[in-house]
Amino acid sequence: MDELLFRIIFSALWFVFIANLTWVRYRAREPKPKSTNKQPAQSQTRLHSIALALFAPFWFGGIILYIIIPNWIMFLSIPLPNWFRLIMAGLATVSIPFTIWAYRTIGRNWVHALEPSNFKQKKTDELVTKGPYHYVRNPIYLGSFTFIIALALLAANLLLLLPSLVIITIIYTQIRKEEIMLLERFGEQYREYMNRTPRLIPKLKRH
Repeated sequence: MDELLFRIIFSALWFVFIANLTWVRYRAREPKPKSTNKQPAQSQTRLHSIALALFAPFWFGGIILYIIIPNWIMFLSIPLPNWFRLIMAGLATVSIPFTIWAYRTIGRNWVHALEPSNFKQKKTDELVTKGPYHYVRNPIYLGSFTFIIALALLAANLLLLLPSLVIITIIYTQIRKEEIMLLERFGEQYREYMNRTPRLIPKLKRH
C-alpha cells in the first residue's frame, strides 16, 4: 500500500481529533477565576512542565516531518505490516468519539492537575460517574492515549512512537495528583468510586 495513503489518513485523523476536542473544550470552558495566585499549581507541576517542554518538540517535530517530508525520517521506520497499520487507523478512529463522549459527559466538571487552583474555586462541581466514567475513572486519558499510540503505530516510525510513549508516561503521572484533588473535594464518595471503577483499563466483567 502506498505510504502516501497512510500519511493522508494520519493527517486527517489528527485534524479531526484536535478540531473536535478544541470545540468540545471551548463549549465546556470555565470562566477564569479572579484570583491570580497560581504559585501552588506552578510549584506542583514544574517538573512535569519541564519534562513536557523537553520532549514535546520531538513529538510535534516527528508529526510534522512525517506529514510533510517523510523521507527525512525513513531510516527510523518500523517494518509493520499494512494490515496492522490499518487496524491502528481503525482504533484511532474509534478513540475519537469515545474521547469526545467523555469530554461531553464531564462538561464543566473537568479537572486537570495543571489547574488545581481553578478546580478549588469551583462551587458547582459534581462527581461524574455516568457514561464512560461508569467503566473507567479516566476515559479522557484512555481515549487520548489510545489515539496517540495508535497513530504512532500507523505512522510506523520510531520518531513518533518513542516520544509518544514518553509524553504519555509523563501525563500519566499526573493522574494521581488529580485523584488526590478529587479525594479532597469529594472524600468518601470518590474513594468508593475508586474502589469499584478501574483507573484506565475497563474490567472485562462488572458485577
